[in-house]
Amino acid sequence: MDIEYSNNRLEASSLNLNEAVHLFGLPVGRKYIQRVLILRAVGKFSELYGIRALKLHQLKGNRSGEYAITLTGNYRLIIENIREEKVLIVAVEDYHGN
Repeated sequence: MDIEYSNNRLEASSLNLNEAVHLFGLPVGRKYIQRVLILRAVGKFSELYGIRALKLHQLKGNRSGEYAITLTGNYRLIIENIREEKVLIVAVEDYHGN
């Protein structure tokens, strides 16, 4: 699947473990790299639902149109489904913490 990024830091950290660890810390950085590799490997967005470990779920309210993939604990990879073969990585965040 094709991936777009909401900013250059997310893109750079998806290509380099040291960048990901610097940006997110070790556990979240590792999971971020793993999840991006999964996104690249699948052909279509709908295939993500078949990968139980991702715990893909659609967000509600002011986050309508976005989806979350579990990284660690409360940390999630926030994505948008642009089309069946393309996603936008919006953020990595603890959206439960506020």
